Amino acid sequence: MGQKYFSGLNYTLGNEDTSVEIEMIKALKPVNVFSICGSGGRSLPLMHEKAEILSLSDLSKEQLRLAELRLATYRELTHEQFLMFWGYYPYSDDNNKTERKKLFAQVTLNPETREFFTQVFTEIDFDSLLYLGKWERTFAVFAKVNRVLLGADYDRILRFDNLAEQTEYYRTKFPMKRWKALIQILGNKAMFNALLYKGDFITKNSPLSHFDYYFQSFERLFTRDLAQKSFFLQLCFYGKVKSLLGVPVEAQKENFERVNHSKTKVDYVQEDFVSYLAKGEKQYDFLSLSDVPSYFQGGLEKEFMQKIKPGLKPGAILVSRYYLRKSECDLTGYVDITEEYREVIDLEKVQMYDIRVYKYQS
Repeated sequence: MGQKYFSGLNYTLGNEDTSVEIEMIKALKPVNVFSICGSGGRSLPLMHEKAEILSLSDLSKEQLRLAELRLATYRELTHEQFLMFWGYYPYSDDNNKTERKKLFAQVTLNPETREFFTQVFTEIDFDSLLYLGKWERTFAVFAKVNRVLLGADYDRILRFDNLAEQTEYYRTKFPMKRWKALIQILGNKAMFNALLYKGDFITKNSPLSHFDYYFQSFERLFTRDLAQKSFFLQLCFYGKVKSLLGVPVEAQKENFERVNHSKTKVDYVQEDFVSYLAKGEKQYDFLSLSDVPSYFQGGLEKEFMQKIKPGLKPGAILVSRYYLRKSECDLTGYVDITEEYREVIDLEKVQMYDIRVYKYQS
């Protein structure tokens, strides 16, 4: 099977849990929201009843098309149909092909987007799109190696319903030597470059080694909440989401209904977010910047928070994720209010990011 069409998709489910931002917008009710697009799964749930605009920024036309398709399924399908179309639990990603084809035919899309996904679905015979992205396929590899190294009981850590029992198992009976070997093999720059980043991997400035960074992140996931609630852990152990508790925010009924009922206008911005916000064509009071700033270096890293000010309303809230590299940037005019959201950050379901929250004052 060729990959001419879907090979341009970097993310189809997504690598972030934006439950942090969702809890914030539910309380703050921002009117103009800006977000890095990703798969759309991280960004579309930021809509709410008071939001007038949600601007989605991505350099990839394919990612913006995917967000358009996601939005159509949010607004025109029922929750059950949404789960079936995307292949979320309790539905399978490689089943319900006939129903998926019917649902695709009925949602409203612009002609270019329909043509693109017609080609994609033809290639994959109307299996789900959910695990097609480069990132998702990378963690399918992780899951296969995981099963081999950890053995027959490899997923026991994901089968607990009691956090104290899960933590006790992790501390005393988890196959720690084999787990550390897995992280040593897969959790390094060379492997991620080969599988995913193609030489564009982040230049780390974290004081932790790659091994310690990943080991500590996973330890938080294993000890702060039930492991089965993390869609990321499900991808790492199964290669897909296999339980209701583990579905990401976009598939949860409350979030689906909020987006489904929202009248928010969605703009698609195929441009880097710094250049776009620097023009000041719109001003936003809430911004979710993903981990994009971790890729910045040099003058851009130093100045990007100053450059984007024309696109911010006074009092705007910005959420950044730092992955392996925390930007050394000029924060003049901003106040770090991260600790106000510490509780929800600590329960976020990926734990690979240093999540920072800033308030723009001037």
